[in-house]
Amino acid sequence: MSDLKEVSSKQSDNESESRHSKTTYLSFGMYQLTWTIIGSANGLFLFYYYHTVAGLDPLLIFTATAILTFWYAFNDPIIGYLTDRNLKWTRKWGRRFPFILLGGIPWCFSLILIYSAPEVTVSPWPTFFWFLGVNAIYETLITLTDVNVGSLRVDKFRTEKERRKYSSYFAPLDMLALVIGMVVPPLLLGLAPGSASYTLMALLVGLIGLVFFLLFIPGAREDEIIIDRYYSGEYESMNFRKGIIKILKEKSFVSFWIHYATFMVATTILTAMVVYLTTFVLQTTSDMMTVLLAIFLTGTLISVPIWLKVLKKVNNNKKVYLIGSSLLCITLIPLSFFQGIIDLAIFMFIVGLAMGCTWTLGIPVMLSSVMDQFVVNTGKNQKGFLMGAWGLLSVFTAFVDELIMSVVFTITGFEAGLENYAELAASGANVDLVLWGIRLLVGVIPMIVVLVGTFIFWKIYPLTQEKILENKMKLKELGF
Repeated sequence: MSDLKEVSSKQSDNESESRHSKTTYLSFGMYQLTWTIIGSANGLFLFYYYHTVAGLDPLLIFTATAILTFWYAFNDPIIGYLTDRNLKWTRKWGRRFPFILLGGIPWCFSLILIYSAPEVTVSPWPTFFWFLGVNAIYETLITLTDVNVGSLRVDKFRTEKERRKYSSYFAPLDMLALVIGMVVPPLLLGLAPGSASYTLMALLVGLIGLVFFLLFIPGAREDEIIIDRYYSGEYESMNFRKGIIKILKEKSFVSFWIHYATFMVATTILTAMVVYLTTFVLQTTSDMMTVLLAIFLTGTLISVPIWLKVLKKVNNNKKVYLIGSSLLCITLIPLSFFQGIIDLAIFMFIVGLAMGCTWTLGIPVMLSSVMDQFVVNTGKNQKGFLMGAWGLLSVFTAFVDELIMSVVFTITGFEAGLENYAELAASGANVDLVLWGIRLLVGVIPMIVVLVGTFIFWKIYPLTQEKILENKMKLKELGF
């Protein structure tokens, strides 16, 4: 086994140098700023906005999300399938670039619609259908953009050396985006009165996202080498039904998808609960929410070079990924049992350190290896098909986390439309029970979710380091 690891290490070290400049790596990483800034801001406030500001019952929020999840179970793979082919403009503009522009620019502004909802007065249904419609638009634009960006990332950065180098750009930029997406939006809420502050916040966040998206465009262009691969051999599109079956049979994809979904569910619940913690448990201003999120993200940012060094030394993607995920499970538990702001801040920082592993390795390294495995097994360069299935992640995450939050809030008697602690106390609810529900949602419940994903990944994920390098050789033989 040690001999295999030594050979694997030598092969990794001897991979050819990247033809891409540092500017290309940086420019391509700008997409992560757009994606994470908009996604973080939306994840931070979506449930809270519709629950406490618009006044929509948690179960109705969950029902709308369930409908969206069902729709996207078909919509996302179809988008991946339809965009995964050569068209009349492919030779000139590339296969991915036109779709990236088509989806990305309007997506930046779709956030405004989400935070312009009519408030519940007599009937909740206008707000319900608004939630359903604008989120359908938002998620469709994300899918169209993300399917093609994800597929292009694997084609552009093909070797382990390139992917780890891109990860060194991806992770810090993603952390910077998280800082902007979580820390800046709460500061923007004071610029307008009432619910209008959320609409203005969404507009400004969308503009920030657009700036980074425009910086991403140069790195998103496909060069002749990539375009030539699209035309290698006689192209035959994979049958849609057979393609879905192949995806479901791909152990590497299914196990990684499940783990990353649990990670995203836990992260979304954790960050969404910070506003509830500061409003109802700590009873402080939104400034404290900004401080806590900044401390959490500082821990994550500091951990990025540490995890990259660990990966380089161990040279085993699965092993390092499992270590980070296990540490995350352990560090989440104390969040439910903090006594004051100081120990809560320390716990948030430690969680950030552990969470940095999944953020650093997940998409740039692990997902890329999974996509290589899919192409080798099918013999077809249809990564967009797989990315369509991957695109279900965001909607599935929303479905699960809003189900969990809705169930907990319903059981604890947390009514919709209560915007502060005084209103909660005056509502007649069991305040202690409501507050314990919030505490469990910030720590213990996310831990259980991640633990399930970690166990499944450990038992099922099949890709060893030797298999990853073997797949790269087969991709060269296939001309992909």
